Order: sequence, then structure tokens, then C-alpha cells
Amino acid sequence: MAGVLVVPPGQGEQHWQPQPANGWVELLTSPRFTGAPAGFSAGLQELPPLGKIREHAHPAQTEIFWIVEGQALARLDGVVRRITAGTFMVAPPHARHGFINDGGGPYRMLWMLVPAGLEDFFVAIGKPKQPGAPDPTPYPRPADTGTIELSTVFETLDPPPAPPWDTAPITDPAVLEAIRREAI
Repeated sequence: MAGVLVVPPGQGEQHWQPQPANGWVELLTSPRFTGAPAGFSAGLQELPPLGKIREHAHPAQTEIFWIVEGQALARLDGVVRRITAGTFMVAPPHARHGFINDGGGPYRMLWMLVPAGLEDFFVAIGKPKQPGAPDPTPYPRPADTGTIELSTVFETLDPPPAPPWDTAPITDPAVLEAIRREAI
């Protein structure tokens, strides 16, 4: 099939992710992949219970999400929402967004970034995920993660994210109770 990119299940480029995510990402398309379309990237990301994606924003990219499995708390431009499988979201440039898996099972979402670049971040901070190799998570974020963020598709947030939406791992699930009550 000329011009059509097909990625069978589990056949994307996979990387373990450090704290606070503690999960993995499978890159499905990227302009750096042979035969892939230009202009956007996409991937599947999984967070285990208490895994999170710290609140962040992109300076020139629109991020599109479709929740495939599980549930999470999402902080979207200052509003905490309960999101579940089947939810679709679009975060335009500068829109703050972050996710915490407060469920008992995996939280999995498909993301697309237009224009591309998020895949470069995941590769830079992650560890390659090899079939049959043990799960190395949790492991700490690289010391230069802030530099990697700014060299890819992230902007500096002012004010910075407050706990639990920051980069610190969640070790006590009780901290999520107040946020659950706040969620709409």
C-alpha cells in the first residue's frame, strides 16, 4: 500500500518512561520514521496506577487525545476533570494540561501532536522497551529533563505546577482525595 502507514499492534517504537509517569509510550508515527507523513506525531501512552503526566503546555503545538482505557484526573487549564475511556480532548498551544491515573488499572491514551516533536522528548528521557525485558520503572527523571523539555515542545509555566501536578512522584494515594472531590 503505497503512501499508507500501517503499524500493527505493539509494533511501534516503545520506550519506558521515568517518574512520575512510570509507564511506557509507543511511538506510532513521527516525521523521522521512514514512510511516515510529515507534520505530526502520534503515540500510545500508558500510565500505571498513581502514574502521572505533570501539568505542562506546548508553545506552538496542538495536542489531541483519545482515552483508550482506564480513568484519570486531568487538570485542563486550571479545571480538574474526571476523564474516562472514550473521552476526546484537544489542547491548543499554551493550554495547560496534566493527568494522574487515580484508578486501579492502567490508564492508556492515544495522543497526536501537530506539529510533531513530542516523540523526541519521549526518546530522550526514556529507556528502550524490549520484548521480554523486565520493567525498569520506577526510575528517576534524567537530571537534564528540563533542558530536554525546552529543546523539544514544552514551554516554561508561570506559575509552575503545584503538587500533585508537578514532577514529584505520588507515593500516597490519599493526596488525591481532595482532587477527586474537586473534579467535574
